[in-house]
Amino acid sequence: MDRTSIVALLGTLLLSAVCCAAVGNARAQLAGNEMAIEIYGGYLVVAQGSVNNAENLRFLLDTGATNTAIDRLVAERLGLHGQPAKVINFDKTVALESAEVEEITFGPERIRNARVLIEDLGYFRSAGLHIDGVIGLDQLRKQSFLVDYARERVVFDPTSISDPASMSGPASISGPTSMFGPTATRGMHSVPMRADARSISVEVALDDRPIWMVADTGTRGILLYEDTLKDLPANYRLQGRTTAASLGGPFENRIAIVPRLRLGGQDLDREVVLISAPGARKLSGVSGYLGLASLDAKQVAFSFETNQLLWRK
Repeated sequence: MDRTSIVALLGTLLLSAVCCAAVGNARAQLAGNEMAIEIYGGYLVVAQGSVNNAENLRFLLDTGATNTAIDRLVAERLGLHGQPAKVINFDKTVALESAEVEEITFGPERIRNARVLIEDLGYFRSAGLHIDGVIGLDQLRKQSFLVDYARERVVFDPTSISDPASMSGPASISGPTSMFGPTATRGMHSVPMRADARSISVEVALDDRPIWMVADTGTRGILLYEDTLKDLPANYRLQGRTTAASLGGPFENRIAIVPRLRLGGQDLDREVVLISAPGARKLSGVSGYLGLASLDAKQVAFSFETNQLLWRK
């Protein structure tokens, strides 16, 4: 890829203030393949990590973002000099910079010589949340993992940890075994997922019509591109407007009520946010973003070995 022109996807959207306190604190001793997290606003997954010699940084884990990124203030602190890059931010293309860092760590993961985007993440601060960086799909898709919202931790599949030597504790004593076997996933809902270098997407039924949506941990609700509804044969109802904040700045959206929306056998909220993306400003074959908080699940898992999205109510 030409590193001076990276066209990527950034899928973090703040539809409302996320509040300053994490929800609950059910942490106990962590196993070697686990990472402590905080949940903000009921959906944002935040963990501690480091970049080069900058430690105790706060990273957002965002499956809706193609590339890992750091805040411009962190880049200045590290003396990084970027090259031009671009990202697709819901309804527009945003010009940014990218740079190479020596090392990124989060939980048991240690990534060396990684290229990151340099972004102004100040829109998080305006919502009362301090974020130093975003761990995107370029790093998250290297290992299967489970987000345990109830116990506030991320569990990485020990068979796919990029640096097994970084693990300690019970998970490394008897040798790694997959956490996605039949016994471990019993009782979980599951649907096939498509994962490539740009996005993770799942098939959703919009009034019994199949559409593909990005599976996004960085978005609260359900976002649909307006042209998706224009082709819908059933009626839908417009209902007010809302203002959102993202990397591309604040923008106003319309709210619609659709006849029915389902993932697998589960009905989803019929209220969706409409976004506009004319021409090539959206990913091909993608009709919107499915905020995984809309599943109202205690656990959500991404198995890249079996290409499944799983969740437990």
